[in-house]
Amino acid sequence: MIRPLEPADRPTVRALQSHLQYADPDCIDAAVRGPFLGRVAVACDWVVGYALAFPGDPATLTELVVAPDARREGHGRELVESVVSAIDTDRIVVTTPTGNRGVRRFYRRLGFECDATCDGFYADGADALRLARRE
Repeated sequence: MIRPLEPADRPTVRALQSHLQYADPDCIDAAVRGPFLGRVAVACDWVVGYALAFPGDPATLTELVVAPDARREGHGRELVESVVSAIDTDRIVVTTPTGNRGVRRFYRRLGFECDATCDGFYADGADALRLARRE
């Protein structure tokens, strides 16, 4: 089940953020208060994943995490589709470290294509790929 992110979800979502190489804790508050959009995946009454997105043209999927023991069950796909359907835009982008092949395969299966290389994108100087999907 996918539902909107609620204030009570903050601690669980913050814990899930630890699975990201590059995370921004302020994005969680921005999703609870706005202007970001937040969705959580719930299984057996537990939040097992979340997605945060910034509406715009293009919209930006800023964070997506599914707990390791809940992966490969469709939660990530459901989270992305929920965000896409909630944001009125014809294009959504996501940025990911260049070396994360598993994440790139995941997004490719969802219709994302490489849009650009972003040299030195992250604070530590690491490069990123921007992937885009047209609706």
